[in-house]
Amino acid sequence: MQLLHAHSRAEAHLYLTVTPCPNCSAGPWEITAEQENAETAQPNRVLLARCVHCRTEKKFLFDLSDQPEAQSDDSPTSSVELINSTPDPSRIIDLGQWMSLFYLHVEAAAAAGRADARRVGFQAAQCLDEALKFYTEDDELPPKSAFFVASSRQAFAEHPEKFARQRLRDMRSKLPDLRVMAAKVARDAGAKQKIPWWKFWKR
Repeated sequence: MQLLHAHSRAEAHLYLTVTPCPNCSAGPWEITAEQENAETAQPNRVLLARCVHCRTEKKFLFDLSDQPEAQSDDSPTSSVELINSTPDPSRIIDLGQWMSLFYLHVEAAAAAGRADARRVGFQAAQCLDEALKFYTEDDELPPKSAFFVASSRQAFAEHPEKFARQRLRDMRSKLPDLRVMAAKVARDAGAKQKIPWWKFWKR
């Protein structure tokens, strides 16, 4: 199995969303099981997944050594999982794929209820932040190294204007600060947990 370096379990799960199945070229993958990798002392995780289109099964091995330890402070982000809390770009999801994930989450948020929309919107904002991490210095266009897969390279070659840094910045400026969004997501999760079981049907 190829060792995939992920900054978090959330990033690993998103990788399975944008990675096509080698059997049918479709996807995405749904996780059927998760287990520790017993062959190494590192915090590696084996995800057993199944293609939702053709039902092909496959194992994915993720290196989660970059995943930060749980925070003990009272910051808004301490109770929600971040995709990548470092300034480093992803090593498994490229810029084009992050943009695809951003649009996917925006579409899902538009069709969700209020609390779910805030949670999915929080994910969308993070996807856009991850895309922006690929730009170097003051370059308006990303380097070629920002694209790992053929579909992203083709999209950039055909429509480079869609990958202009200022365009992404303008899109990001329309969304709240990440800490503000995280606080609301954490508040929603806390409120949901406090609902008495006999009032579950009222949610």
